[in-house]
Amino acid sequence: MRETLIDRIYEAAGTPEFWPDVLQCFGETAHSDGGVLMVLPPAGTPRWIASPSLERRLRHHTDAASWRGSGRTAQWRALAQGSFVRDVDLLPGSYDGRSSRVDEPFWQVGTTIPLPTGDVAIVTAERRAEAGPHEAGLLPRLDALRPHLVRACRLGARFGSGRARTTTTALNRIGLPAAVLSASGRVLAMNARLEQQDEILPSGQHGGLLFKSLANSKLLQDAVADVVAGRRAAQTMPVRGYADRRAHIAHILRFDRHPGDVFDASAVLLILVQVGARAAPDDGLLHLLFDLTPAEARLLQALAGGLRLQSYAESVGVQTSTVRTQLTSIFNKTGTKRQAELLSIVASLSMFSGPSAPC
Repeated sequence: MRETLIDRIYEAAGTPEFWPDVLQCFGETAHSDGGVLMVLPPAGTPRWIASPSLERRLRHHTDAASWRGSGRTAQWRALAQGSFVRDVDLLPGSYDGRSSRVDEPFWQVGTTIPLPTGDVAIVTAERRAEAGPHEAGLLPRLDALRPHLVRACRLGARFGSGRARTTTTALNRIGLPAAVLSASGRVLAMNARLEQQDEILPSGQHGGLLFKSLANSKLLQDAVADVVAGRRAAQTMPVRGYADRRAHIAHILRFDRHPGDVFDASAVLLILVQVGARAAPDDGLLHLLFDLTPAEARLLQALAGGLRLQSYAESVGVQTSTVRTQLTSIFNKTGTKRQAELLSIVASLSMFSGPSAPC
C-alpha cells in the first residue's frame, strides 16, 4: 500500500488530475476522511485541490475573507516545515470547546512545504470532529511519506515555472517583448526583449514588480485584476515612456492552465507593443519564416522603409541587376509576384518586429 501511494504521488507531480485520488489515499493512511493540498501565494487567493469529499468545505474556507489571517494557517506555515504536526499541537488548548459540526471534517494533521516559486504548499489530512484529534502514533508514518510529497510538490512547481519560461521564450523568438505574471501581478518569467525596455526593471532587480513607474504599476495591477476576476477576457493599458521615447501599449491576456494544477501560479500573459510605425521583421525572423539570406533580408527591410531598388543598390555599392535578382529570389521564397503584395506581408508581420522605425 505504501509503495503504491509513493508511486502515485510522483505520478501526480506530472499529471495534476491524479492529485484528488492521491490525497484520498493519503487521508486513509492518516485515518482521516481525506486530504487537502493548498498552495499559498505571497499575495492573493490560495490554490487548492482536495479529496472529493472535502471539496465543499475547502471552497467555503478559501472563499471566506478571514482565511489568511486564521491562527491555524499561520501556525502551519511557521511550525510544520520539517515534519507532520497535529493541529492540537500547534495551538495547545485553542480547540477545547470550539463548536463544530459533526458532519464536517475538523481535526487536521499536516506539514508545510516551501516551493522554489516563493509559494508555500500545505498538505493536510482531515477527519470529522466526532473522531477526535489524530493519534500521535501516526506522525512517524506520515513523516516517512513527507520526502516524497516534498519532491512531488517541488517538481510540480518547476513544471509550472518551466511552462511560463517556454511561453516567453517562444514570444522572444518572434520579436515580442513578453512576461508571464501571477494573479497578484508578480513577475514569474520575462523574456530578453522585454528586459531591454527602458521602462522595465532589470532582471533580478524587480522584486516581483515589472515597471519602474508607480503609475504604470498601478495601471498594470488594475488590468491584471480585471482579467483574473473574469471581468474582461483581455485588457490593454498605456505604458508611459521616458523623455522622447515612444509610448507602448501592454496587452494583458488570461494565461490558460490546467484547472487541476495548483502549482502553476501563471495567471496572465503580458505582451508589450510599441506605438508608431514599425520596421520590417528582423533578419532572424525573416530567415525563420522564408529562409531569406542576410542580403535578401536587408533588401526587404530597405524596401519596407521606402527605398527604391536603384537607391538601395547605390547605398550598398552593387549593380541594380544584382538587387533585381535578389528581389526575384524573395518573390519565389515568399510566394508573391509583385512588390506591393510583398510589402503587405511585411506589414502583417510588423507586430513581430524589433525597434520602431522613424515615422
